[in-house]
Amino acid sequence: MKLKEILTEGLNRQQAEKIIHKFLEFVKDELELNKLPSVNLITNNDYSLKYKSFGGYNPNDKSIHVVIYIRHIQDILRSTAHELTHYKQDLNGELKHDSGEDGSPQENEANSTAAVLMRKWGRQHPSLFGYSSVE
Repeated sequence: MKLKEILTEGLNRQQAEKIIHKFLEFVKDELELNKLPSVNLITNNDYSLKYKSFGGYNPNDKSIHVVIYIRHIQDILRSTAHELTHYKQDLNGELKHDSGEDGSPQENEANSTAAVLMRKWGRQHPSLFGYSSVE
């Protein structure tokens, strides 16, 4: 397959869900989690418009929401890793009412942990960089 064809090949939702499931297991191991929270994949723009975000963690029901609507798979996975870091922080009793504020220690940790996880994942799955956004 030519590079141009690889770079324009999109993933459908079913393909993306398989990759996300594999990634969830990867992050579970990396973060040493005993179990995963509920992960809700959002396939429209409503969540982002309402919350001004591509994902979120709800400590009340320990669920994660991740928008997959017209996003690159690696970006979806980065959001997922970020929210899973918040899940781990919650399990460790580290979340506070202002933990989601820009620059908070918890937010900074979620950003840096997601970046490290994505670098490890990217080295193991370099072909994922060649896809266009999830259709």
